[in-house]
Amino acid sequence: MNWARVCSYHIRHIPLKNLKFSNSSLLISQDVSQKTLRVLSEYVPSPPAVPEPITNLAVSQLNSLGEPTLSSLGLASWYPNGLVQYGLESLHVGLGVPWWSAIVIGTFFLRLVTFPLVVLGQRNAANMHNYMPIMQKLQNKFSKAKSVGNSLETAKAGAQLYNFMKENNVNPLKNMLVPFIQLPIFVSVFVGIRQMANLPVESMGSGGIAWFTDLTSPDPFFILPIMTTLTFYATVELGVDGVRASTMTRTMKVFMRVLPFLIMPFTVNFPAGLLLYWLTSNIFSLIQVLFMKIDGVKRALKIPQLVKHDSSVLPEKKPFFEEIKGTWNRSKTVVNLEERQRLEAIKFKEAGMGALQKTFKQDPKKKTQ
Repeated sequence: MNWARVCSYHIRHIPLKNLKFSNSSLLISQDVSQKTLRVLSEYVPSPPAVPEPITNLAVSQLNSLGEPTLSSLGLASWYPNGLVQYGLESLHVGLGVPWWSAIVIGTFFLRLVTFPLVVLGQRNAANMHNYMPIMQKLQNKFSKAKSVGNSLETAKAGAQLYNFMKENNVNPLKNMLVPFIQLPIFVSVFVGIRQMANLPVESMGSGGIAWFTDLTSPDPFFILPIMTTLTFYATVELGVDGVRASTMTRTMKVFMRVLPFLIMPFTVNFPAGLLLYWLTSNIFSLIQVLFMKIDGVKRALKIPQLVKHDSSVLPEKKPFFEEIKGTWNRSKTVVNLEERQRLEAIKFKEAGMGALQKTFKQDPKKKTQ
């Protein structure tokens, strides 16, 4: 095969006048050259395809700061914790702030959004406290009539209790509104930041400040866990969302005061970014409590002043679980009374607009024989 290529080369580059060979030898040489090229073409691979540009793909997975997007890392889904991650990324990229600033700003924003619910809970808690002696009397009257099986007195006492609570804007269910809404938000942010730290998001490794520059690792000096515990304890003592330690039962009071110190050993292993969120939320709660203690603020938010009652007219404090059971029973009573009032209103409307119903055996207008 090499000999044929050499022959072909010499034949092409030697002048024709110097060539001395027969026509048959020339044909043989050309035939060998063509066969050689055909055999070589079977072993030479075809040229590779031109690769597609990957510039657009790489850019689509990076944000304006040159960092991988959270969605490209498998985060920022449509679940609540994913929406929290998307919000933090929007603050981080949109405002161009470090991750610690995004966490602080996002925490304050969420607490401000739920602030109207806190005001609603404060109003209801104040009304519940101020009208507690009267409500207790009506509740005892209702329970007594119900226990003896007197349906008429039960209905009358229930109507009195319902109308009194409606006129004074009191509802036990509103006291549970704020915790029921804030708890899912806290859990969503907690899980969202923990997922970002555990992955970890590389830019969070240098997105901290002061002594906790790495938000994906625990605080090496344990300052954040201590500050979180102390601020949590302060919120319990000062009272948050209308619930004060002085109004709790003895068991509940002791439990809430000990709880911050019970969870502290677990918080020392939390990522710094997670503790930063918790600490920021506690600080906001303290500011909120102090702000809402101002008389002018209370008047502006229409929160009634607390009335000091004689301890003899207040209901006796029960154990923690019995108090929860009593609150649940009172809530069910309110719901049942509202349903009864609604059904009575429907029947009254039907009686006034529908056909007359016969309520007697014999028409009194007709003479009897």
